[in-house]
Amino acid sequence: MRGKIKIGFKIIELHLQKFAKDDCDRGHTMSGKLKMDEIAARTGYSVSTVSRVLSGKSYTSDKAREAIVSCARQLGVLDDLASGRLLINGIAVFAPQRTFIAQGDTYYLEVTRGIAEAVAPHDVYVSYCGLDEQRADIKVFLEKAGHKNINAIIIIGIDDPTIHKLAQSLDKPCVLINSRDKEGLLDSVSPDHRAIGYSAANYLFEQGHRRILNVTSLRRETMYWRLEGIKEVYRQYQLPFDAQRDLLVTEGFSEEETERAFADWFASTPPSAWPEVVFCAGLPMSVGIYHVLQKRGVRVPQDISLMTTYVWELDAPMRNETTGIAIPCRALGIEAVHLLQTRLNRPNAPVFNLLLQGKVYDLGSVTHATRHAARVSVSR
Repeated sequence: MRGKIKIGFKIIELHLQKFAKDDCDRGHTMSGKLKMDEIAARTGYSVSTVSRVLSGKSYTSDKAREAIVSCARQLGVLDDLASGRLLINGIAVFAPQRTFIAQGDTYYLEVTRGIAEAVAPHDVYVSYCGLDEQRADIKVFLEKAGHKNINAIIIIGIDDPTIHKLAQSLDKPCVLINSRDKEGLLDSVSPDHRAIGYSAANYLFEQGHRRILNVTSLRRETMYWRLEGIKEVYRQYQLPFDAQRDLLVTEGFSEEETERAFADWFASTPPSAWPEVVFCAGLPMSVGIYHVLQKRGVRVPQDISLMTTYVWELDAPMRNETTGIAIPCRALGIEAVHLLQTRLNRPNAPVFNLLLQGKVYDLGSVTHATRHAARVSVSR
């Protein structure tokens, strides 16, 4: 298998076929402005073939599809994206291998659920494949992306520049999620990591906090962007960011690993150097940190405040206890599908780079710095 995970094709068939038949019977198109038989007359294909193409069906020839879509585009039929039709036969989705294993990457799993949600009303093949983030299997990528039923590609969290270049060469619309090709030739949608880091840190500074321990993994470039947003707040308040004091880096984002790293840090740090707030890069990390504080008899938020980052949909059962900034993971998948549709409609449009914002939710685990100051005064 050479490390690859092949889940195969998933066919989602709902009511689009009925809509296409109704359109054909009534002689209307999806926009209500043009009849199916007019496109058929201009292209020389049957009305049923036109209906299949405009409904996103896969069992039509490339030549027919190209002619019909081109004609529909010229006549303005495709201008109204709110029509709900999806001009995609099949999507090959590539993501890190851990996305598709038990207890794997819940972040990217939620993104794939967004993709499935976006294509659910349509007749679309969706193929999922795991790749290495930095040194992906090129043969597997070309095999999956070049399949005859695939005419669009989504690449999630894969930073291998060779894969990005190959995607550009396939002449199929491709959208990157939470990644960026160095040449800037592929459409992309990502959380605005820098803005998310800035918003979280600025929220804490507005609460009067200045001693913040940032706990994160830096295994991907996106986490450096988030850290840059945090540092920007320090610069805004004219305070130095000291990596030795303000940053604890872990290899991954798991609860167990974070608990070990934070326990070691806590044991070697005198109370006088404790932070007012611990801000971590994921809810599992915050759970590990909370366990250490609890064992040490440190109360949250009375003694030390705690803030985290959410995968909003997946962390719903646990997020009610910890203040955090939510990342709209499922929306990343949904917006990626819309970007594919836009690229099919406007093949010569400029490259899109869509950034989604996070939102801070105050759930009680961060108290104002003046209360911490009072606690320190009393303890002294």
